Amino acid sequence: MSAATPSDSARPSSTALTPRVRRRVRRALSRHRLLLVALVLGVGGLAAFAATRPPTPATVSVAVVARDLAPGRPLVTADVQAAEADPATVPDGAIGPTDIPYGRLVAAPARRGEVLTDVAVLGPAVADNLPVGHALTTVAVRALVPGLLQIGDVVSIVATDPRRPTDTTVVAATATVMLVPDGSTGGAGSDPPTMTSDGSLLVVAVPAAEALELSGLSTTQVVDVVVPAR
Repeated sequence: MSAATPSDSARPSSTALTPRVRRRVRRALSRHRLLLVALVLGVGGLAAFAATRPPTPATVSVAVVARDLAPGRPLVTADVQAAEADPATVPDGAIGPTDIPYGRLVAAPARRGEVLTDVAVLGPAVADNLPVGHALTTVAVRALVPGLLQIGDVVSIVATDPRRPTDTTVVAATATVMLVPDGSTGGAGSDPPTMTSDGSLLVVAVPAAEALELSGLSTTQVVDVVVPAR
C-alpha cells in the first residue's frame, strides 16, 4: 500500500466551501433577507387560510325553467336548462337534466329559474288519476280572460242557445280544469295554438255521461265557464 503524499493531505475536499464562496453566500443571504422573510410569511399565510376556509358545499344537478312558461304547452328544449343547486333547497320530485320529459304538457304557470318537478308537467296517462266514472274531454268556450283559470279549478260549464239568449243550462256542475289555454296564436317556430275559432279550448275532467254531451256542445251552443269564488 502506498503512503499518502503531503500534497494529497493538503488538497481541500471537493465538497467543502472555500472561505471566498462562504462570504459570497452570506452577502447574498443578507442582501435578500427581507425578501426571504416575506416569502416565508406569505406561504405560511396561504397555508393558514387554506386550513380555515370552509369546504366547498356539495351541489346537485337539476333542470330549471329557462323562460316563463304558460300551462297547456308542450315542453321543448328551449324551455329548460341544467343548473347546480344546494341540496337543501331542491324541492321533492325535482327532475334531473337527463330526465327532462320533453313533449309533456306544462301543468301550471312556471317562472324562469324555478326547479322543474314531476308535478310541473302532465304525465303520459293523466286519465289514470281520474275518479271512477269520470273522463277527460275538450270543450270550446268563449275566449277567457288571461289568468282566470288555473289547473285544478272546479268550475261549472253552462250552455246558451244563441236563438234564446236567456235560456242557459248547466251542463257540468263540477268540471275539474286539467288544461287551460295560453293565448298563443301559433306561427313559425311557435308551439301549437290552444285557441280555436270558437274560443278557448279547455280540457276538463267530468263524469263520463257529461263528457259525451260536452264534446260536441259548442257546435250548437254558446259555452261559458262559471268560476266560483276561491
